[in-house]
Amino acid sequence: MFHNKVHILLTSILLFISACTPSVPTRTSSPTLTLPRQESPTLTPALTATPEESPTPDASYPTDPTSRSISSPVVTFKIVPAETVVQYAVDETFLNENNRLNTAIGKTSQVTGEFLVDLNNPAQIQSGELTVDISTLTTDSSRRDNAIRNRWLESSRFPLAKFTISQLIGFPIKPQEGQELTFQMEGNLTVRDTTRPITWNVKAVKNGNRLTGEATTFLMMKDWGVEPPDIAGVLIVKDGVTLTVTFTFEQVP
Repeated sequence: MFHNKVHILLTSILLFISACTPSVPTRTSSPTLTLPRQESPTLTPALTATPEESPTPDASYPTDPTSRSISSPVVTFKIVPAETVVQYAVDETFLNENNRLNTAIGKTSQVTGEFLVDLNNPAQIQSGELTVDISTLTTDSSRRDNAIRNRWLESSRFPLAKFTISQLIGFPIKPQEGQELTFQMEGNLTVRDTTRPITWNVKAVKNGNRLTGEATTFLMMKDWGVEPPDIAGVLIVKDGVTLTVTFTFEQVP
């Protein structure tokens, strides 16, 4: 009987403690602890190390070092015969016409040639030569022309006169469009079998790829082994010839 009462008392105490203790929910599994993802720190542009970008290729500049070329300032000007006239002028006296004075003028367009010039240093011309077929020079008198070809100038035997350019004096560096150019052209003139130095005074204008203008010089016939025409009682020609070239040069690739 005493044991039953003790049992009942213990049970009552356990029930009382159970009632006073807060219930704890039953956990079926341990909760997963999720930590916030830490982002990698972003470096400021000054500290960010980025790979060096390759430069964008320029189509005008080859990327292959072996194919790179520097634009050359050397240009070629070629004569345009259809727009070029070579002319000579000499003074003559007609003795049989009361010493009438006259200036004989002969012309031809049979001229070829070109010159190469460095526009950064035009005084040092690369090369240049003009060739004129002087057998085609004509005046207002066929009789005079035939006498010059066969007797005086002998251009029927030596038809070509050549002028080799040695330098340009006063030619401006990189001439501007429409700019009037005044300069001298020095070189050697060959007529028949004689070659002598000569200087031309030149005025020209550059428009686009064309160079137009006029060149003049004065020479003595005897310096080239040519005797001035002299027909007794008829004609005397004064020694001294003015040469004029009205020209058009065209720049070519």
